[in-house]
Amino acid sequence: MNTDTETSLESVTVKVELSAPDWQLRMTVSVPKTMQLKDLLPLARDLSDAVVNAESKTVAESGKKISCRKGCGACCRQLVAISVIEAESLAQVVAAMPPERQALVRARFAEAARRLEENGLLDRHDPGGDRSLLVKGCGSRQASLQELSRLYFKLRIPCPFLENESCSIYADRPMVCREYHVTSPAERCGKLFEEPVDRIDMPIRLGDVLTRTAHKSMGTPAYSIPLVLSLEWSEAYGASLNQSHDSIEMLEIMMTEIKREYDKSLSDRS
Repeated sequence: MNTDTETSLESVTVKVELSAPDWQLRMTVSVPKTMQLKDLLPLARDLSDAVVNAESKTVAESGKKISCRKGCGACCRQLVAISVIEAESLAQVVAAMPPERQALVRARFAEAARRLEENGLLDRHDPGGDRSLLVKGCGSRQASLQELSRLYFKLRIPCPFLENESCSIYADRPMVCREYHVTSPAERCGKLFEEPVDRIDMPIRLGDVLTRTAHKSMGTPAYSIPLVLSLEWSEAYGASLNQSHDSIEMLEIMMTEIKREYDKSLSDRS
């Protein structure tokens, strides 16, 4: 991966080049000289979409077909972990909704939390914004995550933004949703953890990049949070993301994290 930065009195222009064995990607983006963490989202989304398109083309050329389609919402009942930047963005999306729609979506978030509490995956006594999902009896973090994902999916809690088995905020959907594509039969997704699901392995996970960028830029948690806890995290800590930072410094951190993610992916594939 190569990057090149140019500055002017008003803005910073970054040129990004990614090269994979089967494709090459070049992008240019201009941003103000100072920016907030949330201002990284448009660039992250563009990069995510470009990488997904390139990988999807490679998959198609290999003779496989992506089985994801509109109305197939099984994946929208999985545990979706997102960066705090995305959590704050989703909270702003909800806040901008018309009152009646906003009330409905907020009620869905509350119902999701209630069901997690009811099933022992969330402690109702922990303060909002600091709550983590719980798994008892697992000996390692990886085992905990796997078991937590299984238990969460077993509850079949729909994403608060799911409408008629399709995403109602498609343009604003999180990185992990953008990057989740499968080539196995669509019906298998409804039987996750029972039948094998063949995911397309993306070389960069932009959600992880955003999490580490936020952590290194201003000390936010170095872990992702469940999408269904986005609103309570935003209420407690969202204002902390409103600080402005030097764009060059922030973009350099982000590009370093992209390179780290990309190099690790290439190493794992070799």
